[in-house]
Formats: sequence, structure tokens, C-alpha cells
Amino acid sequence: MLFKEIKNYKHEATVLSEIGNIYYNCGQYAKALDRYQKALPLYRKLSNRRLESQALCNIGVVHASLGHQSEALRHYNQALILQRELGERADEGATLSNLALTYKEMGQTKKALELFQEVLQIARDQSSFRLESLTLNNLGTYYNELGQYLKALEFHQQALRLYIKDGDIAKQGISLNNIGATHRYLGQYPQALKLFNEALRICRQVGDRAMEATVLSNIGSVYDQQGWYQDALKYYKRALPIRREVGDQAGEATTLNNIGAVHLFLDDSSVALDYFQQSFALHQQIGNLPGQSTALNNIGDIYRSRGEFANSIETFQEALVIASKMGDQDTEARVLNNLGFVHANLGNFENALNYHELALAAWQSISAKPGQATALYAIGIVYLKLSRYSKAQDFLQQSLVVSKDLGDRSSQSDALNELGLLYKTTKKYDQALKCYQESLKLRKQLGNPQSEIESLEAIGSIFYEQELYSQSLKYYQQALAISRRSDYLESENRFLEVIEEINHRSSE
Repeated sequence: MLFKEIKNYKHEATVLSEIGNIYYNCGQYAKALDRYQKALPLYRKLSNRRLESQALCNIGVVHASLGHQSEALRHYNQALILQRELGERADEGATLSNLALTYKEMGQTKKALELFQEVLQIARDQSSFRLESLTLNNLGTYYNELGQYLKALEFHQQALRLYIKDGDIAKQGISLNNIGATHRYLGQYPQALKLFNEALRICRQVGDRAMEATVLSNIGSVYDQQGWYQDALKYYKRALPIRREVGDQAGEATTLNNIGAVHLFLDDSSVALDYFQQSFALHQQIGNLPGQSTALNNIGDIYRSRGEFANSIETFQEALVIASKMGDQDTEARVLNNLGFVHANLGNFENALNYHELALAAWQSISAKPGQATALYAIGIVYLKLSRYSKAQDFLQQSLVVSKDLGDRSSQSDALNELGLLYKTTKKYDQALKCYQESLKLRKQLGNPQSEIESLEAIGSIFYEQELYSQSLKYYQQALAISRRSDYLESENRFLEVIEEINHRSSE
């Protein structure tokens, strides 16, 4: 206000930009955008084209975070014109990096990769350590999202080596977190936890509370993916107050969403719905379209799990509109796939197939292998329900191949489990056993007790159908032991009844 009173435009614009930066880092995007937009005409009044280009970039970054991709592209391209006229190669590289990230979000992966490679060359030509390390991290994230995890590791590790060489402890923590995330995608949970805990130690050492919350959330996600839901909740709930403390509303909304997802797995659908709605409201408050579509997608899934199919379809359609508006093909594909699940629940299998096939096409168009594996699996299940076993086998095996290529053991085990069911249904017991046993081996490695129980029960049922009661009993007893250790009371009671029945038949 003082600079404004004395008409010191340069300092007024600088302070507005700094306030904008703080709001952006707090996830308060609308307030950040307001300050950046107020700084822009002041820089123009001063004819300071370099600072004008930076303001345009800042505005573009906020629009990208809000899911306004076309607006982001418009502002980045305006900034790029100025930077090229001025010969500011380092600034040009930073803007090209932002353009690449936007194209990646829009599913234009080839264009994004070309730009990332151009930025990397600029960074090395200019000896810009900061831009080079940032681009290496961006390439790591790019390959993670495509499911090319070994390439992702390569780039994240290159970034880490640069930070170690430069002695930047704080950035080393960020790189360790990124490498941990890649190991998590690979299902290599002990390695992921080790890296996340090292990153957590560094965050606390340098006092980076915002990054500490991110790492805590990532540790929670490792436990979440292994089915250790109480441990996951513990870490998510440690992250939540830190998000609030630092004013990170976008991060807070994401953490609320994660907590909701855990409660959904715990069959606490009412609690889960409350967290998802809180997440949606917060994303809506800050104008974050990607967060809104994610929250709506999860709310729709709760309605589906409750059998409220009309509400589910309506909510998914709302999420789909937002994803389409953003040009976010990945989220669009996820919603389409979920609509397929709703129609399958309703017995509308042809509609279900249509939605799953649309999802598959969307994921194929952006070369998103993890999504492709998901859609192929979903299509296989629909054909299995239709008793079209040849088609089901074809799609489930395609899903299995993609999952193996990705090193995704969780998806591999799910595909094997469904193939086991297919062979069991068609009385091909030897093939069914082979699939279930391969699935069980993977699930033991992953350490997810619920899925391990599912495989043990399936194997037990095959031996039971063949009246091989002693072998059947062995697997049901293993499933019972895990149920007791994990406090799964419903499973425990079910297995006690089955074991009693097996013992009765054995004595006849």
C-alpha cells in the first residue's frame, strides 16, 4: 500500500508478485492469480519486458494448476515471444518447461517430450544447474505417469546426483521423495519406505514443513497400497494438520481425499463420503478443476458401492464434464472406466463395454500403460460375466502382459486371479490352480493380507470342488490364520464355517 501511495510501480509490482507466490505455494490459486494480474500492467507501464514475461509465466502456472490449460498455453506463449526477443535463454527454457508440463496434462505426450528435451539442451548450453535438475525431475515424473518406471528412475537419480554435487540438501530430499514414489509404483515397498523416511529426515532437518507433509502422505500411500489401512490413516492424519499449518489448501484437499479413500476400503462409506465432500468443497473454493474432478469421481464411486446408481452416474457425468473441459484425458478415462463399472453393476453389459473401450482408447491415445492395463482388465471382467470366455481370456491376458511390462505386481495378481476364476468356471482346474498360485505368490510379496486371503480361499475352493478335502483344508486354515492376525472378523467366521463343513465331509 505504501509503494502504491508513492506510485513506485516497480516495487508495488514486485510485492504483488511476492504475495502471489505465497498464495500460490499455499494452494490459494484465485488469490495468487489476482496478485499476478495486478502486477502485469505495472510491469508493462514500466516497459520492463523481462519482468512482464515473468508475470505472464506466473499467470500461466496458476491457470495450469486450476486446469485452465488453454489459458495457460496462451500466457506461456506470450511470455515466450518476449523472452526470445530479449535473448533470455534461461527464461525461455523455464517457459518451455511449463509448456511441456501443460501439454503432458493435456495428453499430448509426444509434444511434451520434445519440449522437455529442448529444455534439457538449453539448460546444459547455459550451464543452468537449476533448470537442468528441474527438467530431469520433470522427465522422471513424465515417465512415471506413462508407466515407464525404469526410465523414470534414471532421470530422478540423475537429478539427485546433481543436487549432491551442488550440496543442496533440501533438493536432495525432494529427489529422494521422487525416487521413493517410483519404487512405490513398482510395488517395491521396502525400498520406497526407506527412501521416504530418508526424505522425511531431510525435510525436518531443513525445516521444510510443506515437503514434510508431502512425504508423510507418500508414506501413508505405501501402507495404503499394501492394505495396511490403519497405518495409512496415521500418516495421512499427521500430514493434514501440517497442510493446514502452512496454508496449503490444495495439499489439504488432496490429503482429505486420501483419508476418504482409506475409509472407503474400510467399508466406512459415510465417513469416506464426508471426506470426499470436504475435499471437493476445498478444491471448488480455490477453483482447482483437477481436484474437483478427482473428488467427484470418488464420490461417484461411493454411490456405486451403495447401489445408488442414478446418483453415481450423475456424479461421474459431472466429473466427466470437468475433465473434458480441462482436456485431461487421463482423468476422463478414469471416469469413463468407472461409468463402465456402474453399467456392469446394473447388468447393462453392452453399455459397460462401450465405456471401458472408450477409456481404453483414451489411455492408448496418451500412451498411459497403467490405464490401459486397468481398462483391459475391466473389459475382460465384463466378458467373463457374459460367459464369453474366449474374449475374457484374451483381454485378461493382454492386461497381464502390460502389467508385467510395467512391473506392476498388484495388477498382475488381479489379472491372474480373474484368469483363475475363468478356468475354474470352465472346469480347467489345473490352469486355474496355476493362475491362483502365481497370484498368491505376488500378493505375499506385496504384503496385502486381504488379497492374500482372497487367493488362498480361491485355491481352497478348487480343491474342495474336486473333493480333495485335506488339501482344501490347508489353504482355508492359512486364510483363517491371516484373518485372525488382521482382525477380519467377518472372514474369520466364514472360514470357521467352511472348515467345519470340510471336516464333516472328510469324516463321512
